[in-house]
Amino acid sequence: MTSTASTRPTAAIARLVIPAALAAAVAVLVVYLIFDAAGADFEVTMSGDQSTVTAVQAGLAALLVSLVGGTVALLIARRTARPARTFATIVTVAIVLLLVGPLVGADQALTVVALEVLHLIAAAAVLLVILPRIDTDTDTTSTDA
Repeated sequence: MTSTASTRPTAAIARLVIPAALAAAVAVLVVYLIFDAAGADFEVTMSGDQSTVTAVQAGLAALLVSLVGGTVALLIARRTARPARTFATIVTVAIVLLLVGPLVGADQALTVVALEVLHLIAAAAVLLVILPRIDTDTDTTSTDA
């Protein structure tokens, strides 16, 4: 029986998850500070309560969500034939769903833009670190002879 699922060891993928999450958190912090300096107030209304998203909250959220995303990538790489495409599809769907929050939760236009960009930056950081690596070791035991 020929298997086309990824044979990359769990430890190798796990070593990718932490750098991806750290890259996402750092990127989000930098972009947050840029938008903060530009005048974004980061005030959002969620469930009727108004609060301010802080840099620490944004960085921690990016870190935690990226760790979850990296774990999903790990599971996908172990169980699918095309892990990069599957992971990219899942991230795309998730980011589209997450982009709705700032549109309905923030009043200031600059804050809406800032929060949307923060979501995209976090996703891009994870994809840039993980995608090139989860597809590199696939079992190609079938031959075309």
